[in-house]
Amino acid sequence: MNQSTTAKAHLRHEVLVGGISNTFFNGLIAWLLLTGGPALAWGGEHSFVVDVIATALLLPLIVALIVIPLQRSKLSKGKLQAISLGAGSRMQAIADRFPAGTLKSAMLFGLFGMCVIAPLTLLGFYLFGVENVSPTNYAIFKGVWAGVMAGLLVIPMVLIALRDPQ
Repeated sequence: MNQSTTAKAHLRHEVLVGGISNTFFNGLIAWLLLTGGPALAWGGEHSFVVDVIATALLLPLIVALIVIPLQRSKLSKGKLQAISLGAGSRMQAIADRFPAGTLKSAMLFGLFGMCVIAPLTLLGFYLFGVENVSPTNYAIFKGVWAGVMAGLLVIPMVLIALRDPQ
């Protein structure tokens, strides 16, 4: 296998692990916290807006604080090689613009989630005319949404961690 094939296989593995684990845990936590409660709405005490914004901030931040150091540790131990998807890769170009520091990168992922992912998600709710969401449906949505978000964001996180230091 060449390095490009190995890199893509590693990224695919990390996407699956990050996506599936976040789908399961976020869905389960939402279900445990919300089951038996009232429907969630745009405003008020049981607002999905606050949860979407908080999750869009915290999930990428926490995942980055886990993924980047773990990948760097594997790199330093020789279990992984530095990878690059090449100059023509848009994802590689994005990853290359992130700072080298884990905390700074994690904060940028959190801000991206809060400022881009949350508004787009809420825009989707608005465009589809969602006024209220039952706790069970919200738990399902939250699990899938968190899994997709983590699965997609783990790609630049791994690329940041495994970029060639030269």
